[in-house]
Amino acid sequence: MRLIKVTLILAAMALLAVPALAVTLNEVRIDQTSTDNDEYFELAGMPGESLNGLTLIVIGDGTALNGAIEAAVSLDGYSIAADGYFLGVETTYTQTCGEAADATFGTLLNFENSDNVTFMLVSGFTGIVGDDIDLDDDWTIDNVLWSSIIDSIALVETPGTGDAYYGNATVGPDGTYVPGHALVCDGYWVVGSFDLCITDSPGVDNATICAVPDEKSSFGGVKSMFR
Repeated sequence: MRLIKVTLILAAMALLAVPALAVTLNEVRIDQTSTDNDEYFELAGMPGESLNGLTLIVIGDGTALNGAIEAAVSLDGYSIAADGYFLGVETTYTQTCGEAADATFGTLLNFENSDNVTFMLVSGFTGIVGDDIDLDDDWTIDNVLWSSIIDSIALVETPGTGDAYYGNATVGPDGTYVPGHALVCDGYWVVGSFDLCITDSPGVDNATICAVPDEKSSFGGVKSMFR
C-alpha cells in the first residue's frame, strides 16, 4: 500500500514538473496609413523555446458568416530568439520601426482590418485557410481543429455584434474602429497608435512604450480623416 502511495505521489510530482509553454502573443499590427506593408505579430517566451507544433491562426469572416480561418501560419522550425521575442512579418515589411524580423512569412499574414478578428496561437492545428470553426454561427467554437489553445486575443471593432470573435481576451474598439495596433502592457492588451512606430516595439520589450502611452493618434482618430 505504501509503495502504491509513493508511486502515485511521484507520478503527480512528475506531472507538476512538466513545464507549460511559456510562449504568448505580445503584439500585433493589422493596419496603418496608406498601404499595409508592415503587418506583423510578435510572440514572447523563454529564449530558445521551440515553436514546433504551433500555428498562428486568424479568425474572421469568409464564405461562412462567422468563424472562418483567414490566415494560418505554421511556426514549425522556429524558436523564440535570445532576447525572448519572436517577430513574424510579411514580405513587404520595411523595418521602419528599427527591428529586424525573425521570420518572413510572405503573403501568409493575411490580416484583415475594419472588422472583428481573433488571433489564436494553437498547437496541433489540423485545418486550412477557409475552414469554419463556428458551424452554426452562434459565436461558439464547435469545430475544433487543434489540440489546445496556447493564447488568444480578439481585436474588436463592434463589441457583441458584427463578425463573431472568440476567447476571453479582447482589445478595442479604438473609437469606432478595430485597433490597427495592439500590444501587451503590464499583462494587459491595450490599443496602440494607428500611426506606424509611435507605439510599435516589434521584436523587443514593450516596457518603454508602455511607460509613455500615446493618446494623440489613435486608429479611430486618424482613419476618420480619410472617410
